Order: sequence, then C-alpha cells, then structure tokens
Amino acid sequence: MIDVQMTNSTSLRFWNFSLTYYQHPKIPEILLGLQNLQGVDINLTLLALWVGRVEGTALLKHHFQTLDSSIADWRHNVIQPLRKIRQTVKVQTALSSNFSDNFLGMTADIELESERICQALLCQEYLGLKNLSKGSNKKGLAASNLSNYFSLLALPKSPNNIETRHKLVNFAEEIVSPPP
Repeated sequence: MIDVQMTNSTSLRFWNFSLTYYQHPKIPEILLGLQNLQGVDINLTLLALWVGRVEGTALLKHHFQTLDSSIADWRHNVIQPLRKIRQTVKVQTALSSNFSDNFLGMTADIELESERICQALLCQEYLGLKNLSKGSNKKGLAASNLSNYFSLLALPKSPNNIETRHKLVNFAEEIVSPPP
C-alpha cells in the first residue's frame, strides 16, 4: 500500500516543478507541438524530466508503459474531453466575449485541475514501481528517461526530435540549476 502523505508530498513537488517548467517562454509551444503532432503525453514528459533531473531516478521503457496505463482512462475520459471543450469554446465566435471569456477561464481552470490530478495518479504509480535505479548524473538520467518514453511511443529518431529532447532536458537543467 502506498503512503498517502508520501504520494501527496511527491505529487506537490512534481506539480511545482511542472508549473515552473511550463512558465519557460518556449516550453508550451514545444510540449503542445509534441502532444498535438506526435501524441506525446505532456504529464509523462514532465515526469520523465522531473524523475531524472530532480529525483535522480532512471525509468525504463516498461516503467513508462506501466505509468501510461495508470493514467490512460483519466486522460481519455476526463482530460481529453475537457481539452476539446476548451478548444471548441476558444474558436466559437457566436458567443459574446464576456460569456465566452468567463466560460473559457472556468474550463481552463478545470482542465488544469484535471492535469494536477493526473500528476497525482502518476506519482502514486511511480512510488509503487519496483527495482528503480538511482544515479548521480541527473541531467543524463532526464535525457535517458525522455528517450525511453519517446521510444515507447515509437517516435522517430529524427534530428528534430533529438533537438527537441535536448531542449527539454536543458530547460529542466535551467530550472533546477539556474546559472549564477
């Protein structure tokens, strides 16, 4: 049985990392591009980076398969429908801006909360994984974790995807170890 306090603490640290990471000016465009064009789950991408760079833990392809399975229903039944509602309202021109802006704000807040819950589910599953390896080269672990996750998705090892992976890892490094 997973300790609820440990899950909550881990989930909060992961959530705070994610919020800080997503504030980087280039990150939303990169992550949304991966999500929309290649089917990458942003929360699993963030987990790969956080677990490697902050926790110093290596995740293998089968770990990502387990983690992905643990959130598949939530993603399919909650996150994706909420995202679709928000995107539909965003392009709806028949509504007055007061109504649509208010509704858009509410749906965005609910969608964000659904992402936070998804991260809590991921943390709970992560804490239950067995035989995890630790290491001291945390930047390398983040890169390896991301490669393993992308490999699970069978993303091509194109120069663009390799460059994107490097950018994501370097942005994580900036957050955790900002330059003096």
